[in-house]
Amino acid sequence: MLELEFSGIRIQLPANQPLLLLKYPEQNLYLPLWIGAPEASAIAMSEQGLTPPRPMTHDLMISVFEALGVTLERIEIVSVHNAVFVAELVFSNGKRVDSRSSDAVALAVRAKCPIMCAEDVLEEAGVSIETDSDGEEAPEDQLREFREFLDNIDPEDFSS
Repeated sequence: MLELEFSGIRIQLPANQPLLLLKYPEQNLYLPLWIGAPEASAIAMSEQGLTPPRPMTHDLMISVFEALGVTLERIEIVSVHNAVFVAELVFSNGKRVDSRSSDAVALAVRAKCPIMCAEDVLEEAGVSIETDSDGEEAPEDQLREFREFLDNIDPEDFSS
């Protein structure tokens, strides 16, 4: 399992489809996951430190975990089939629960726990960004090309 970092959410036009980006910094690989608008909103709110007046679903789940005496230790993105990513929640008591990847990431952002990914998933669905010889961030033209790639990508592009 490889540890990924939350990189952000982009809205892809013209369909206004949210795209969650997770980054594997050791190889400048990004894992793009198409998610729903409610999950995108929940992740963005948490990432910005906003607290709604009443608990949203993912906040409620974290409260339930605490009430039951368990913590979310990590999430794992374990497989991808036809552009559908499968994740698991891994708890402090050793139990695992199947989850949609978007919900798992929303919970991980709130719990501030690691986001892990199976190596074969990253190999199959990861998108590479080149770096210069010093290992620095890609030059602006490469970043522009990556943004253009994201603007033109469709969920079907990840199907086998």
